[in-house]
Amino acid sequence: MAARYKHVAVTGPPGVGKTTLVEKVVKALQLRGSPCSGFYTREVREAGRRSGFDVLTLTGQCAVLARVK
Repeated sequence: MAARYKHVAVTGPPGVGKTTLVEKVVKALQLRGSPCSGFYTREVREAGRRSGFDVLTLTGQCAVLARVK
């Protein structure tokens, strides 16, 4: 059977649970044995304020995406 590729983009305002949704869906798919690849962003906060974003891959790599000075 040919491989089927599915692409998903999750959008919405800050704080509605987009990252949480992605993490839970990926975990559920992986538990079923479904291969997953991709990345998501996570907000970085310092002293209670947003200071930037990191990008995380589903393989566990993390890098700075953006920071404010």
